[in-house]
Amino acid sequence: MNMKLDLRTKARIIPLLLMLAANSWLAAQITNDNKTYDPNIQTVLLYEGSDQLSDPVLVLGSGKKLHLSFDDMGDDAYIFRYTIIHCSSDWQTTDLEQIKYLEGYFEDEIYDYKFSLNAVPQYIHYNLVFPNENMGIKLSGNYIIKVYIDSPEPGNVILTRRFFVVEPLARIEANVPYYPKKMEYTRLKQQIDLKIHTPDLFSAEPETRIIVNIRQNGRWDNMKKNLKPTSIMMNTLEYNYADGIVFDGGNEFRNFDMKSFYYQSPQIQRIISDENGYNIILHADAPRKGKPYETLDDINGWRLIKARNSQDTDIEGEYAVVDFTLFSKKIQDADVYIMGQLNDWKMDEKNRMHFNPRTNRYYGSLFLKQGYYDYNYVVREKDRI
Repeated sequence: MNMKLDLRTKARIIPLLLMLAANSWLAAQITNDNKTYDPNIQTVLLYEGSDQLSDPVLVLGSGKKLHLSFDDMGDDAYIFRYTIIHCSSDWQTTDLEQIKYLEGYFEDEIYDYKFSLNAVPQYIHYNLVFPNENMGIKLSGNYIIKVYIDSPEPGNVILTRRFFVVEPLARIEANVPYYPKKMEYTRLKQQIDLKIHTPDLFSAEPETRIIVNIRQNGRWDNMKKNLKPTSIMMNTLEYNYADGIVFDGGNEFRNFDMKSFYYQSPQIQRIISDENGYNIILHADAPRKGKPYETLDDINGWRLIKARNSQDTDIEGEYAVVDFTLFSKKIQDADVYIMGQLNDWKMDEKNRMHFNPRTNRYYGSLFLKQGYYDYNYVVREKDRI
């Protein structure tokens, strides 16, 4: 019995009391977030149309589609189901009935799946395009797509992903000035200047009816939340804070290219292959604090899942354990993480690096599919939540 089957059939062989306790624990863990709950599920992508580097945003009534895909590691296929959940501005499930915002079915199956070809380890690739003839969306708002086995109980959920359905009812005027308002932020922080031009329908109490959240490169962990206008003039809301709306700046993202395992791109030190698969060892990175800013083309921390042109990436793309190394002395009372879309911008145990005092280096590994990846190293104080 393989690991995949163990994980999904254990409820049948453990006592009822333990099963109920496990479900209770899982219920506390399922959130309306970009999160994968089953360790067998890898490389979850959600984007608009055919552009992997696009945000999962639909314009209501446009006829455009979102594309969800993921790999299930193993050789046993499952019929996964999905549903769509309406959320509030702070990503809490609303009490709106599904019939109010969905048309067609409230639940559907993912029928499109293919077995990998000559890949080690093996996997099954799943695709879903929605809205579709079985399930449509009638209202704009924040949404979660939830994918699960059999039924949406917490113990069956394998992944959740956020997406947006929008209507062009306001015009946003935003720019990033060369210098921030506070000169001490120069070369340290990036400022956003913001105005929102609204139609008359928002003129009544716009400071409470319009909620502004700003993300940096698609990240959720450092989002500026619930920004209130500093002035309201006619149909224009201005957000003119004394210190500005600022994010911590940084250098360009680091990157590596492993679209092919036949050659080593400049960022790769070594490629190891055996009967268990591939191991990619990247060149060691050095801290860039205090060094000149590098102007490099990057994809803002995102990833592009792509194998060489002769391969069908969906089913022939290979997986590899990718080893990261950072030259650095021990950073006291802090942890170092590998961060980017390659791990959904999460800082957790899977991408936390481990320090070796003998070599004065941090080490970390991630399990990734062939493609092009941006990433950064992030330091977080241990007592910071």
